[in-house]
Amino acid sequence: MIYLVREYIKYCLIAKNRHGIHSPFVYEFNDQCLRLPIPDYEFKIFKDLKKNFQKNNTSIDVTDLGAGSKKLKKQRKISEIAKISGSNDKYGKLLFRLVAHYQPKRVLELGTSLGIGTYMLAAGHENTHVTTVEGCKSTYEIARRTFPASQHAKVDFVNEGFISYLRNLKSQNPFDLVFIDGDHRSESLYNQLDLLQAFIHDETIIILDDIRWSKDMLMAWNHLVQNSDYHLTIDLFKMGVLIKRGHQEKEHFVVRY
Repeated sequence: MIYLVREYIKYCLIAKNRHGIHSPFVYEFNDQCLRLPIPDYEFKIFKDLKKNFQKNNTSIDVTDLGAGSKKLKKQRKISEIAKISGSNDKYGKLLFRLVAHYQPKRVLELGTSLGIGTYMLAAGHENTHVTTVEGCKSTYEIARRTFPASQHAKVDFVNEGFISYLRNLKSQNPFDLVFIDGDHRSESLYNQLDLLQAFIHDETIIILDDIRWSKDMLMAWNHLVQNSDYHLTIDLFKMGVLIKRGHQEKEHFVVRY
């Protein structure tokens, strides 16, 4: 907790609002994307889905293929998973806004959990199709069975480890947006990003969740900020954004959100 408080103070001291940003792309990202209104009916479905999970005291066996949770045991109540692992209101809105503004046709999510964030990705635009991958069979089944009917047809649920899924992925049209949320280890994150290179394009938006989840994850994020493969990186405190954008000068922004 002390570590996160320190990091948040540092973030607040250097984060810029739209008036301190000189990149046209990032100015638009800040001024338009981050300020998009969320339709009340979509946000209500999101809130109801999360609330129902938070009241569900059924225990399930959870298989952690990544670093696991700092606070949860292997056998967990669905309510505990929803409180700690699901997208919160602020960043659930961010997922919706990114899809609504940039209108990606093909979205990949690595880390379905209970499908709360998945819903906001799918609901963001009518022409968006989401492939969501979850390594844990129990949470995969819950997400697939309870996913809101209004968006279910736009989502492919896959029960497989992230690395296995990416290694077995066949040649296809690239993903326009990728959300990585599941395995909180730097080595695994690097492997996932390496395998993704064949399935993204120069403008693909890659969102990394929990970039300050641990010192290891923060180290990985700082390394990626310096990586010459990504010419645009944006720090939103909990989440980080990577985009290749090879046609522009390399830039990094810490944006207040």
